[in-house]
Amino acid sequence: MARIQYCLVSFLAFGLPLVSALAFPGAVGFGSIATGGSTPFVVTSLADSGTGTFRDAVSASGRNITFAVSGYIVLQSPVSLSSGITINGQTAPSPGIGVMGREISASGKNNIIIRNFRMRQGNLDPDTGKSAFNMGTASNVILDHCSVEYGVFDGVDAVGAVNVTVSNSIIALPIGQQFGAHLETGPATWYRNLWVSAHNRQPLTKANTQYINNVVYNYQAAYTVADTGGLFSHDIIGNYFIAGPSTTSAGDDYFQMNANQKVFASGNFLDSNKDGVLNGAAANTVGSAVVLTAPWNSGSTGLATLTAQQAFTSVVASAGASPRDQVDAFVVSTVNSLGTTGAILTNQASTGLSNNGYGTL
Repeated sequence: MARIQYCLVSFLAFGLPLVSALAFPGAVGFGSIATGGSTPFVVTSLADSGTGTFRDAVSASGRNITFAVSGYIVLQSPVSLSSGITINGQTAPSPGIGVMGREISASGKNNIIIRNFRMRQGNLDPDTGKSAFNMGTASNVILDHCSVEYGVFDGVDAVGAVNVTVSNSIIALPIGQQFGAHLETGPATWYRNLWVSAHNRQPLTKANTQYINNVVYNYQAAYTVADTGGLFSHDIIGNYFIAGPSTTSAGDDYFQMNANQKVFASGNFLDSNKDGVLNGAAANTVGSAVVLTAPWNSGSTGLATLTAQQAFTSVVASAGASPRDQVDAFVVSTVNSLGTTGAILTNQASTGLSNNGYGTL
């Protein structure tokens, strides 16, 4: 009875679907209902395909995947995930696990949990219509402490996705379209993520959205709705927008916010002067959107436990896969320059990092 009462209280307090357990302890937001998989499967090979590989691991539903190997898996073709799986990248030996060169797709699947995993597409992928991670028309998906870089079409593509959380992750350095993330349908939660050096879509969200304690650096357009005809609500709380060398208009921290949108914006800051010091000012003006006096979702206030300044410190210290590798260290170093370094790229090799810009795991 106590468990039932607890779940009922959680549902009433947070406005989220009623579930018996979270995806993992500490999971938040709409994707926290993802159930993942339970059948153990250990990845024992860094090969692209074959027995014991990552591609083998995700080929069947219901699996709880751990890693006995570390390093990059160089993909020769896209990888399609099955429904009902958990990817536990945190189990890989140091320095961790990641994929490079092709898209990871959860398109049309459901109940997927991905943690501590690196997805680095880059120009090794000849298909310019693919993204680093695609979850179009998927449902019940949570990415936590992931690192998504060098997306070609988008870093994260989630058109038609339902019940999604992306938390504590790095979405950075998209090439090609140079877009961070695109999500439609929703609802969706973007929580304590680090967005770095994208032209736009950080994210593009055509959905009812929680956007809480994120940091966006060196943008040309940050939080975007794209003048959509859809009627959506947005809780935008405690985020820090920081202009960088590629930022031509710091006032595009909120972009194409039209009167169809309802927005609760509180505690957000914008540092626009590119002077190497974190010294922003309040930034809660959201275009022509209808201004809400309270969050549209009752759980948003409970998630927004950090000020924008505290979010900067926390996100820069802990977002992304752990331990941090060369790519994430490079990303974070540009953010810590606070306006003086950073660039929007067309090729991952432009970072100057080893392994043609992918860095070495």
